[in-house]
Amino acid sequence: MSLRGLRYFLAAAETVNFRRAAEKLFITQQTLSAHIQKLERRYGTPLFERKPHLRLTPAGHCLREYARKAVTLEELFLAELADITDSAAGRLNVGITGFRATVFMPRIWEIFHAQFPNITPSMTEAPAARLDELLDKGQLDLYIGVDAPVRKNTEAWTLSQEKACCIASREFVRSFFDEDLLRKAERGFEISDLIHLPQVGFSRGNTLRESLDIYYQKRGLHPRVVFETSRHDLALRFCEQGCGIGFVYQMSLYDLLQKDPARTNLRVFAVRNDFPPKHTMLVYRCESYKPRYMTGFVEAARKVFKEYSGSIDGIIAGAMAQGEK
Repeated sequence: MSLRGLRYFLAAAETVNFRRAAEKLFITQQTLSAHIQKLERRYGTPLFERKPHLRLTPAGHCLREYARKAVTLEELFLAELADITDSAAGRLNVGITGFRATVFMPRIWEIFHAQFPNITPSMTEAPAARLDELLDKGQLDLYIGVDAPVRKNTEAWTLSQEKACCIASREFVRSFFDEDLLRKAERGFEISDLIHLPQVGFSRGNTLRESLDIYYQKRGLHPRVVFETSRHDLALRFCEQGCGIGFVYQMSLYDLLQKDPARTNLRVFAVRNDFPPKHTMLVYRCESYKPRYMTGFVEAARKVFKEYSGSIDGIIAGAMAQGEK
């Protein structure tokens, strides 16, 4: 029994589709089938039922659990080997939600790579629910996501808490904000104050979009959404161009405003509504052995998010002051 064969079997067991599993493994479907058949001959029992559709047999379900343990043990061995010799290379499988990858991963990697140059982080971008599933399957060592579920076999750090704010271009504010609205802006907007204005919104699945939908539904409000996107950078671009107001978490503005608060065409306003707080969390499995480089990555992530949490309020306040000039 080879670990390669077990890895091939696991890919087939997870996709329950030989073609997709082969594509994922970058091998031919014939090669994958040959490895599966070799395992079936070795154990003297079918691992998959081929008809009427592909599915695991009871023996296949059993092997899947043991195969996961065997692959995990090898990864732990390689991790410990990398800890005891500087020449050993290793891989750290990291998951992160998309926008956080853009804003924070370069800085995290900079700190981590300086300490562990032989370790290669392999990054997967996906929603938090998918990352949690991959962690549970052993395909990730850790992930950074929003309001991640904490299970009995995982540990988690809260890295930051997200606040919402309203953004609009300077030209849009001059054209659409009357004196009453500007007075309200001084103490922070209620979202209902802005319901009549065109809005650039996020697509379904976005955590802020979900909170806004609940707010609107409870009050029977119907926003004037002129454009929807899943991309934070595109939402900022449309708001800068004066297409409408936008509601974003402060994190969305961090990379833009810390470089040059005066450069952006955006005005930033506080939002008074109490949304359920959103937390960025780092989650990893409880293992009997944690390699030194995994602990190093956790510490690098905590340092970067501490820098963010300690500066974001001041950056946003600076942007608000710029907008008032």
